[in-house]
Amino acid sequence: MIPDEGTVEAICSARRKLCGKIGLSGTEVLPEHLHVTLWHVIDDIVPPAPGDIDALLQRATTIEAQPFRIAFTRAKSLSRGAFVLYGGKGSADLEALSVKLRDALTRPGTEKKRPFMPHMTLLRSETILPSRGIKPITWTAREIVLMHSLLGKTTHHPVGRLPLRPGPQLSLPGFDF
Repeated sequence: MIPDEGTVEAICSARRKLCGKIGLSGTEVLPEHLHVTLWHVIDDIVPPAPGDIDALLQRATTIEAQPFRIAFTRAKSLSRGAFVLYGGKGSADLEALSVKLRDALTRPGTEKKRPFMPHMTLLRSETILPSRGIKPITWTAREIVLMHSLLGKTTHHPVGRLPLRPGPQLSLPGFDF
């Protein structure tokens, strides 16, 4: 999920204020790379082949979900120093969509039960901080974006998009490479 431009500005402003308030510094995720991670498909530095992307998108077309409101109300550090936004109103919808994606995109015979928390990484820091409340950051989720993330580089490239809407999706949209 990618926030709209106005929300990206609000997120960057909140990140500056929060980091200043708590004395956190690190490598910030660029505004154009901010997104909500719902499920990891493949951990690899090599971009997926177009056929793999087509297969993932075809499986993702089975997901039924309407646009919904996201409101992150918490921030904390995860393992490996990722400082993230998470939680709040809309988290149940994010978690439900995450489970749907897991079920649709995980290869048969692969473990599907690992816990996963939908989140948005703001920066990477060696400082690990506990959970804290923040002023809610909200927007409406309207599409699923399949991202190729370059591990450890805080770089993300969209490789496919599917609009959120109820019922089966009959066609694939164009790709963003």
